[in-house]
Amino acid sequence: MLAALCLAMVFALSLSSYLALCFTSLNMSTRSLAVSHCAELAETGVEQALYALNNNDWTNWSLSGSTATAAMTMTSSGLAPTSNNPTPLNYGNGVTGTVQIAVQNYTNFQNNLAPGPSISSQATMTLPAYAGTPLAPTISATSAYSPSLSPYTSAAPVFVNAVAAVTGTVRFRSAGTLDSYNSINPLGGYQTYAAATPGYSAIVLSQDTSTTFATVRLGNAVVHGYAVGYNYVSPATTNWLSYGTNAEIVGPNTTPGNTIDSSRLLTTPVPYQPTPTEHPVATLIGNWVSPLGSCSNDGSTINLSATLGNTGATAPWIYNASAGINLTGTTVLSIQGPVVIICSGNVTIAGTAQIQLTTPQASLQIFLESGNLNLGGNGIVNLNAVPLPKKVAILSTTNLTGTMIFNTTQPYYGVIYFPYRPLTVQSAATIYGAIVAASVTFTNSPTIHYDLALRSPTPAYNKSLSLQSGAAFDNLLSPAQYSSLVTSVQ
Repeated sequence: MLAALCLAMVFALSLSSYLALCFTSLNMSTRSLAVSHCAELAETGVEQALYALNNNDWTNWSLSGSTATAAMTMTSSGLAPTSNNPTPLNYGNGVTGTVQIAVQNYTNFQNNLAPGPSISSQATMTLPAYAGTPLAPTISATSAYSPSLSPYTSAAPVFVNAVAAVTGTVRFRSAGTLDSYNSINPLGGYQTYAAATPGYSAIVLSQDTSTTFATVRLGNAVVHGYAVGYNYVSPATTNWLSYGTNAEIVGPNTTPGNTIDSSRLLTTPVPYQPTPTEHPVATLIGNWVSPLGSCSNDGSTINLSATLGNTGATAPWIYNASAGINLTGTTVLSIQGPVVIICSGNVTIAGTAQIQLTTPQASLQIFLESGNLNLGGNGIVNLNAVPLPKKVAILSTTNLTGTMIFNTTQPYYGVIYFPYRPLTVQSAATIYGAIVAASVTFTNSPTIHYDLALRSPTPAYNKSLSLQSGAAFDNLLSPAQYSSLVTSVQ
């Protein structure tokens, strides 16, 4: 009996020591995992702040002056406001996490002012209060992001595709031809399109991932380049593409007779076409010109023959055509320098009316805040020996209701950007540049020559290089580039 009692005592001592060891081991492993999760949660808070900045969405944030703050709890479906008492995510062994986020100078980001916003995210992991522990222990981690000197850093490469549909389809009802060239020659000068040597970098793209129907419909169009789409029902297939018997998608190494080169068909759930959310339009920087003067008979509509801009300008001249542009008959509007026209009404060119870029320093941006576009008549022409597509832009990131129609047969050197509205090209147009719209429909047979120089917009006005100065979409700037991530764990 004595021996049995002694043996039981030895077992009891050993087991209690082992239980203490297991408890300590569990506590240490739980804490070790919590440290890793804490750093991840702090970075998640930074991502939440970046989303709020890029989308200007401050729902559930507290705003005070130029500072935005938020207290959030990690749940099974993501971060949720702590004030709503959500059910926290159990990271394991009863560990939960919250995060305190602060964004300094958040208003500067929307107004393109320095200094740019800075982000601080402090995550706290609460460990369970085990027996004998008076309070639940916590671990905290802080991630801090500092921006570049300015909220916007450089011109955004928005026009990376020949034709792109942001939310809908690209459709050729008949035929057409797409190829590419580079208006910047290998020696650094400028050149026009050479019909004898077309390039193979024209990309036709649809970002529509919500339908089972073909989102890129080529008809009998010929594409020297690539087609990009995605079918969410059959991700591995090319059901997003339809084409006629004479359609082609080819590259420089496509085997003769192979009209639809499968190596030129790209499938991805998120095709790359920057959106206004990613590349917002910065505050216009230039010289406001008021009134419209000789180009208007009512002070609010551009409707008379006149000259706008100045060849010696060091920044764009900005005109406010609150009632729009209405050029009819034989009206000719001449652009001599960098010009921006802000329109709140319809933009119409009809009859034999025309807008002309008459000097190497000329560039034109028409920002259509609201209203319809009917680009007909003799269109917008660049009379320079080297007409660069980056010199003309018709665009809007605010127009949600307008009807957009391109109906001129005059060659168009420029870009068109209506990410929230469908665009219809009704003429057999020749377009040197790029088109981005919610959806794009060609009812005739266009010829599109995509300019590779559009992938590298002019970063700033350069008066000394007249052909380089005043690119018409320099206002589309990239969001702040964040760096110097510092994470500390306590």
